[in-house]
Amino acid sequence: MLSGMGTALGEITLVLFTTLAPSGVVAFILMGLPLLRADLAADARRRINQFLSIPLVTAMVGLVASATHLGNPANALYVFLGVGRSPLSTEVFCAVVFLALAGVYWLYSFAERPRVGLQRPWMVLAMAAGIVFVTSVAFAYNAETIVSWYTVYVPLNLWLNALVGGPVLALVGLRAARWEPACGRFGRAALALSTAALAANLVSFGLQSASLPFIENAFLAASDLVPYYGLMIAAFGVLALAGIGLDAQALLGRTQGGRPSAGRRARGRGVRARAGRHLRHALRVLHDAPDGGAGRVGFSRHGGTGCPDRRSRSAPCPATSPGTAPCRRGRTPS
Repeated sequence: MLSGMGTALGEITLVLFTTLAPSGVVAFILMGLPLLRADLAADARRRINQFLSIPLVTAMVGLVASATHLGNPANALYVFLGVGRSPLSTEVFCAVVFLALAGVYWLYSFAERPRVGLQRPWMVLAMAAGIVFVTSVAFAYNAETIVSWYTVYVPLNLWLNALVGGPVLALVGLRAARWEPACGRFGRAALALSTAALAANLVSFGLQSASLPFIENAFLAASDLVPYYGLMIAAFGVLALAGIGLDAQALLGRTQGGRPSAGRRARGRGVRARAGRHLRHALRVLHDAPDGGAGRVGFSRHGGTGCPDRRSRSAPCPATSPGTAPCRRGRTPS
């Protein structure tokens, strides 16, 4: 058990590479989809191009982590000699091609007047290179010499891992770029893709765990090397689901806060309409009231009741009782 855990911790850079690099590539592809639209506004295109740095840096960190397996950095030159016959050499070559296409595209987007007609096919090439890169990583560790790796679950799990983390990372970049559909239909579709990939990933991990006891030699079984594999799968599921949930909560909060629902908009219009009616009524009362009085309905300055109906201002105001002066002085006809 200790030997298996020690081996896993000793290969932490390999874990970082196979987790960060594929997720960064998938995030780059998803962030690049809006850039293929001809009707995308120039300002939105500029912002998305700017924040493509997020998936690019993520993929670069994973690739740098994998370089520690070379021992001496000078050995990197010999890696390219085995392209086509060595899965590791093919993987590194595909990574370099993807990063070259994606990196140069990102740098060109900062030009004073980048040509969109050139950027779109360039982005398509970078996306295709990214798909080839992730596939090469998936099959690089499906090595026949390592029996526990030489199963269908290894390439499947790596692609599913990329589809779990990539959409979440892409939404981070698109929201940073303030692209509105990322908080609408596109964002919901990305989270649905990530959730479906997580469910399939957990099933695949479970099937792989169930097959480990049958992979054995004269000394031990593969399951003995990872005695807590089931617990680690459960922890992975909980943490991944928590990340998707936080992203979904941010999506819902942005939608409700930035765009009120139809009911809230209707209630707001009703409140504004009532306030407008009250204001207009108050202005009419003030306009119709002579000498700052109370208007048609109210009380006179002498304490008596005002005239209930003043259709004609030339008519005298009758006294409320014999001997009482008119309620409005100076209004009686001469």
